[in-house]
Amino acid sequence: MVQYIAVPPDTYVRVKRGLQEDHMVSQYPSFHESMYDSFEIISIEGRAAIHYYKNGRLALEGDENNSFFRRIVRQVNKIVSTRDYL
Repeated sequence: MVQYIAVPPDTYVRVKRGLQEDHMVSQYPSFHESMYDSFEIISIEGRAAIHYYKNGRLALEGDENNSFFRRIVRQVNKIVSTRDYL
């Protein structure tokens, strides 16, 4: 799991839109009351779940040894300034 802390809502929207441009996104209801939004990207290569919490934490969940998940993380890193949020 890769986590970013204190990510502003507008940055999260840019992350989500950026991922939607390149991948098929499956929206699913937030399953925890502390969550604001969550969705999943599934492909033949692997899967990644993205969770955004009301406190600003952004979590990317997947197999860190999988090249698909690592590409998703790199894509998010390009949108989010990692030095500010890790």
